[in-house]
Order: sequence, then structure tokens, then C-alpha cells
Amino acid sequence: MRINIRRIPIGIQHSIWGVMDAGLYPAVYLALVPLLLRTMGFEVFGLWILLNQVVTILQALNLNLGVTAIKTVSFYSAADDQDKVNDTINGLFHITVALLFIALIAGLVPGYFAVKNGWWGLNSATVTNVFLCVVISTIIGGLRYFDQVCQNIFKAKERFKLASILNMINRFGLLFITLGLALLKYSLLIILWGNLVYISCYILVQFILIQKVIPYYKPGKLKDKTEYKSLIRFSIWPWLQTLIIILTFQTDRFWVAMFAGLKEVSSYGLVSTMFNHINIIFTAMALWMMPRIAAMTSRGEDPSALYHKVRGVLFGIIIFSLLLFYLVAPFLFRFWIGADTYNHMKPYIGAFVAFEIVFTHTILPFFYLNAAGKEQVATYLTLLYCAATYICMIGGLYIFMNTVSLVQGMTLSLCFTMPVINAVVQKIMHGTWSLKKTVLEMLPTYAAIVIVYSQNIWVTVLSGLILIGFLWKYYLSNVFQKGLWKQII
Repeated sequence: MRINIRRIPIGIQHSIWGVMDAGLYPAVYLALVPLLLRTMGFEVFGLWILLNQVVTILQALNLNLGVTAIKTVSFYSAADDQDKVNDTINGLFHITVALLFIALIAGLVPGYFAVKNGWWGLNSATVTNVFLCVVISTIIGGLRYFDQVCQNIFKAKERFKLASILNMINRFGLLFITLGLALLKYSLLIILWGNLVYISCYILVQFILIQKVIPYYKPGKLKDKTEYKSLIRFSIWPWLQTLIIILTFQTDRFWVAMFAGLKEVSSYGLVSTMFNHINIIFTAMALWMMPRIAAMTSRGEDPSALYHKVRGVLFGIIIFSLLLFYLVAPFLFRFWIGADTYNHMKPYIGAFVAFEIVFTHTILPFFYLNAAGKEQVATYLTLLYCAATYICMIGGLYIFMNTVSLVQGMTLSLCFTMPVINAVVQKIMHGTWSLKKTVLEMLPTYAAIVIVYSQNIWVTVLSGLILIGFLWKYYLSNVFQKGLWKQII
């Protein structure tokens, strides 16, 4: 029987396109990793991962203008204020141009000294002109600021299908250019040049399409110059959140490189990148909630009922899919990369499954806080859990002297800080909070982590029963109440 996607509620449609966007690329990327490894070699592949980390870390300087674009464009569109929408988009692009130059300085200065002094083993890499590779990676990182703004303008107008298709074109294009040039035995430097040319053309196409999606949009100067101040004032809090998160969760590969060398980065970085994509998939399932909450707030409506229902659906999917992934991982990875490579990666896979189970608790609370105008609270909470995570991450690495303990330290810290975040959201949303509920609703998470690490069948069975019982009580029972689909439309 043929399914007509147009009959599916719009919120579910957004989730479907978000999952396709976030899920197809990592599936293809991971399938091609063995070929990239054989073609590049472990050392060059490790350097390529580090250069991609340069691109990712530079996103710490983007002021998180994507969140600003979603909230402000959707807010003013809901109020039918075309002048404000026009000024907001132009203001975002003007600020992004300035950020590009800042990113170049921030990336090239430390990059020069890193290559000169051989940090992270860069002086031993068998690659032509390593510093020029850093230069090109830095430019690509700065150009991604424009991609972020364009993507989120489309999402603010609830054009998730268009945003997803464009993002897939971008990511698959970069991947196939990398693979094609690597198979043709071109150097890493030529591969990066190919990436730079492609992403430049892609951003130009996005800019043209914005004028198609918003016909009244006109590029140019701002009518209200104070809009710059307004955009930056709103952006500063989500930006600080992004900065803190990137410094916490995207510098781990550099610690691994210093502790164990570039070859270990290949194994660690592959698993870490895989779970980063998994987290992106889960985030994409609920990203449509952010403009929806912002629009509901603009109209004076209460988003709490919808929030709890979507949270229940999301966490139910997350916990079962991650545990299923953990069960099939031995068969999947042995087939994919071979038994020897899998045995080396196996401890990382289990550790990252446990970490991801608890880390996904950050998705909806921070969507709600940022969209509902509680950016400052969200920033303080981000600082709380990230500071605890970084301390436990470095502590695990240097106390137990192995890189798996680094991931286990991050997991432990989140087990203590996520209940605090949920309690704060309860207080803001409902005016009160319950210590009992805050603790008990975390039990499915703790039980799932025990299942991952347990070697005892009876402990596993008992943890499974606790997981199912409390998952139903605090998450899934709410999902099946009458009117769910109407609220998601």
C-alpha cells in the first residue's frame, strides 16, 4: 500500500525529513570508511579527522546565529512583520561576514604554531604542506557559518524538506569529492581544495533560494540599525552554549592524540564521529519543535503538553534504538571493518552507547529554554554539565590511564547533572518541581547504562524490567493520550 506523506501531520513530516537528512549521510559515510582508510592510510586519515575537528571547533565562533535565525525569523513571521524579517536576515548575513574574518585569524594563528612546533604529531605527518591544509580547513570552517544561517532561515519558515535536501546535497557532494580524489591518489591538499570550491558554490545556491522562499526579502542595508544589537544580544547566550559544548565534546580527539598518538585517533575518532551523527539524527527528530515553541510563545500559548508528548516519543525511540544497536554491533562491525579492527574499537562502542543514552536528555530541554526566551538559564545549565563533564573526562583519562575511561568519565558526570537540568525545566514550565519525579524519570537511563556494562544475566534482566516499567510510567504512557496527533499538526 502506498503511503501519502501529505496526510501525515506536519510535525511528523518535519521529523521524517530531519531523520533522512541526518541519517542517510552517516550511513553512507560509515559504509565508505573502510575504503577511505585503505586509500588514505591510518596516519593521513587521522590527520583528516583532526582537520575536520578544526572545522568543527571553529563553529565555536559562529555566535550560534542558526538558533537566532530560527527564533527571530519564525517569531517575526508569526507576527507578520515583513520589515523585521528582512532586517533580521540581512543583519544575520552582515554579522556572518565579520565572523568569517574572525574565524580566519582564530584558525590560522594557532594552526601556524601547531605545525611549526609539531603539536599532535603534525610535524611527523607524511602530507605535503600541512599548514596550507590547515588554511583551507579554516576557510571551509568559516564558510559553514553562511550555511548555518541559510539552513535555519529555511527551518524558521518550516521548510524542513528543502533544508534537508540541500544539506544532503552539500554533505554527499563533499564526501564523494573526498572519496573520488582519494581513489585517484590525489593528495590531502588537493582533496581540501576540491571541498572548498564545492562549498562555495553551494552557499551561493542557498542564498538564491532564500529569495524564492521569502519573496519579499531584499538583500541590502538594514532599515533599523538597532537590529544588529538585538541579534547579537539574543545570539550571545546560545553562542556561549555552543562554545562551551564544542570545547567540552569536540576537543576529546586532541587529548587522545596527545595521550596515544594519531593512529589511536583513527579508531577513537571513527566511533566518536559515528555517535556524533547518531546524536544529530536524534536531534533532527525534534528540531521542528524549536520554531514551533517560539511561534507558540509569540502567540501566548502554552507548549508544555506538546513538549512532554514529543519528549516521550523521542526518548522511547532513543533508548530502544541504542540498545538494539549495541546488541547487533558485533555482527555489524565484524562484517563492516573486520574482526581485528572491531576488537580494537569494541570498548569505545559500548562506552559511547552508554554516553549517548544519557546525553540525549539535553535535546528537548535546551530547545524549550532557548525558544521560550530562557537563553540565560540554558547557558548556566550548559556550563554546569559541561564543566562537570570535562573534569570527569580528563580525570578518567589520567587516573585510569586509558582512552575508554575518558568516555566513561563523561557518562558518569551526565548521570549526576541531567536530573538537575530536568528539575529546572519543570520549575520554569510548571512553576514547581518534584524531587521524586526528577530522580525516578532518570531510572530508565540508569538501567539502560547498567545493561550495557553488565556481565551478569540476572542484573541485566532486573535492569530491563526497571527500564520498561519506568519508561512507560514517565515517558510512553503520556504519548498515547487522546489528541497527540492534533497537537503535532
